[in-house]
Order: sequence, then structure tokens, then C-alpha cells
Amino acid sequence: MAPPTHKQLSNKQLEILRFILKVRMAKIHQILSYLRPELKGKTRQDKDFESGRKVLSKTIKLLQDAGYIKQHRVSDSTEVYYYLTQEGQNEIYSFMGITELDKNKHSGFDFDLGFFPWRVPPLENIHSRFQTEIQCNILAFNRQVEEAARDSENEQWIFGGVKLTNICSLRDNLHASPRKSKIKESMQYKPDGEICLNLSRYDEQGNLIDTHGELAYYFMEYDRKTEYGERLLAKFKRLNNRLKELKENNELRYYKGMIVVLENPRYSNNQMTTDLQVNLRYLNFLKAFNAMCGEFIDDFNIIATTSSNLESTILSLRTEYSKDFKYPLIDAFRFKDLQKTFNYSDPNTDGLLFDYFKNIGDVLGRFTGDRKYYCVFFNIEGLNTLKWKRCIKIFNNLQKVAVEKNETYIIVPIVVFRELTPYSVGLIDNTLKAGEDKLFYERLHMMDLRINRPVLYKELEPIDFRDSVFVVK
Repeated sequence: MAPPTHKQLSNKQLEILRFILKVRMAKIHQILSYLRPELKGKTRQDKDFESGRKVLSKTIKLLQDAGYIKQHRVSDSTEVYYYLTQEGQNEIYSFMGITELDKNKHSGFDFDLGFFPWRVPPLENIHSRFQTEIQCNILAFNRQVEEAARDSENEQWIFGGVKLTNICSLRDNLHASPRKSKIKESMQYKPDGEICLNLSRYDEQGNLIDTHGELAYYFMEYDRKTEYGERLLAKFKRLNNRLKELKENNELRYYKGMIVVLENPRYSNNQMTTDLQVNLRYLNFLKAFNAMCGEFIDDFNIIATTSSNLESTILSLRTEYSKDFKYPLIDAFRFKDLQKTFNYSDPNTDGLLFDYFKNIGDVLGRFTGDRKYYCVFFNIEGLNTLKWKRCIKIFNNLQKVAVEKNETYIIVPIVVFRELTPYSVGLIDNTLKAGEDKLFYERLHMMDLRINRPVLYKELEPIDFRDSVFVVK
């Protein structure tokens, strides 16, 4: 056991040591954003941020003088990282009650940390710094939500009738590595990290059952586009081994997918250009997954995002977020160009919308006012493979039933997004619009609810609502 030093450290100093232990290395603004999440995203031009940075710098200097922390300036850069010394790790291990007996006994989620021998973190490694950036952002975001939950007047994080108390739990690559695996180590899949979402559950009528009823795990891959071809296939071959082992141990039902986090595109002057960089890399991952993990393509999700969009991506995976979908959609119906189309009163319809899956709430149906079209609204955020597959499957089933019953109305799929522009494989690569999916893409519209007024898209181009076939003039 690490011997206690009995030196008097303040709660704030202990919290700094604990945070650096969790992420292994951090810049001062990353530490500050965690300690004071209201400053997250602000810069030194902001008075509160600069004041907080100066106070934190003094506290860190005291910890440096005490021998608990060292700093490292990255070569050819102005970036300065702080990390724990051997004495610093011993001190915080002692405070947290962590001993050598705790190796491989703790989950690693939140601050349930296990024992690992001290070593200098890979400060010059670009991938490790990217990993640190993501971990710090998630922890600060989570703390932001936690603090809002303690404020009875703060309603920012209320979705699906639930006030969120956190967004997710996070663990690093050391804790996420397989434990007691029968697979040869060289063939084991070792992710860059994992997140766990503790989701609210709703019954088939859409009523809330409990607020912590379903665990959903996602592997995290922090990708810098260094793996292609055989190397990428080898990664997914190892993933296939891991998924098979999880299935054998009856644990696969908890693992919902993989989130690939890419660096923000370097060129941001054109949105379509930056999206294309991300989308093509997403296709690389998806093709490798389909080639090596065929048994799991219908159950294991591949999701891609950028570091700046990660928080919105994680939020969109929460059931509570999906359950909230109908409210912004109904608001959109009040838009003047849509009032005759959807915002009408009809005693023969079941309310404003038909909710196909009331326990999730992300697929809603509504006839147009003239009943010539039946629009099905799907909430999809970003690059989410299984959401698109499900969307196309539902459309095809509805279309089949309509044909069999000789219905005169036309079914129109409308993918709606509130945070992140969604792309399916068929929208990224036209050659993938094949077979029974062809009709879906011919009729597909997308609706953007990110601003005060809805924006309609056809084939990724914005169009006037009055130019759309389903809008009642």
C-alpha cells in the first residue's frame, strides 16, 4: 500500500491530483474546465476564465513545489501539460484508499480507479494528447450536467420528463482492456476507452418506469487516420474476437456499439468539405466492420463523430433525448409554411402524431392535411449506422403494407435532426443506393431543427417548403 504522507492538502488540491490521476496528464485550461464547468469553452479573453486560471496556477505551483506534480512543454509547441510524480500518485492513492490489491478489481468508470504502477505519461505522443483532450471534455461536460442537476431552477438538461444527473461514465484504455480473457493477447481488442450510459426506461405506453434502468456501453476509438487497409481490418478482426467472447459470456447485450471520434477537420471554410472528410473515414470503418464482423452487423452500431461534436453525439444516444423528439417537431409544424400540412385539427386522427415506439419516441407518423401523403419522421443525429438501417427497414415495411392494401396515399420518409447533420451510407456514396433502398432515397427528405425555423432538404440541398411535393399549399 502507498504510505500516507499526512501532509495537509486542501480539498481543491486533492481534487486536482485526483483529476490528473484519472486523465494522466492535462493542460491548465482542461483542469480549470473540470473544476469550474461554467468556464468550459471560454478563453483567456474572458475575465472570469483568466481570473480562475491565475488562481489555479498558484495552486498548481504549490503542488509542484511539494513534489506532487511536474510540468512538460511539448516539443515545438507552446502546450504545457501537468502530470503526477511518483510521490503525487502515492499521495492520491493513499487518500483514495487504492493499493496494489486493487489492480483489475475496479471498473475505471468515473473515479472507481484501480492500481497501476507509476510511469511518466506519453506526453510527446499526439494520439495520447488527443485522448486526453477527449477525456477532459467528457468529464467537464458530465460535471456541468451534474451541477445543473443540483440547481432546482436549472431546466437546461430536462429531456423526456427526466432531469439528467449525468450524461455518461467514462473509463480509459487501461481499465477498458479485457480482463480474464481466453483470447491470445496479440488478438485481443483493446479500445482507447469506453463510456457507459445509465438510461431511463419507459414502458410500451411511453410512461417512465425508472431513471436508471438500462446500461448501454460503447467502445471508444480516438482516430487520427493512421490505420488503413490491412491494419484497419486487423483491428476489426480483434473486435470480432471480443464481440464473440462477450456473446459467450452473455454480456454482448450491454455493448451497443463503437464511437469513432475524429479530430476536427483542418479546413472549416466549407461545411460540405469538412463533412466529407469525416464521412469518408466513417465509410472506411464501416466497410472494415462489415468485412470482419458480419455476425454482428445488425446489432452492433458504428457511430462516427468529431471531437467538437462528441458531446452532442453522446447526448443523442440517451433514451430521454429520443423521448423528447415530438416537442420540437410539433413546434416546427407551427411554422407558417407547414400549418396547413401538419398543424391541423382532425377528429379522426389519434392526436397530432402517431408514435410507433412509445418507449423510445424517435419514429412518428402524420398524414398531411389533404391526406395525399403519409410522412414518417425519424430522429437521427450524425453518423449512426443502425438508426439509418432501422429507418429504411420501417419505411420499406410501411410501403409494402400500403401496396398490399392498395392505399392511395404516398409514404414520405423525413429524417429530422436537432443537433448533428445525419448522413447515411447512401448519401455519402451514391453507388450504395441499391435494391429495395432505392425508393427510400428517392422520397427521402431531411429537416433541420437547429435554428428557430425548420429547414427542409432534398438530396442534401436546402429547398423551399412550397417546392416540396407533400406540402399543402
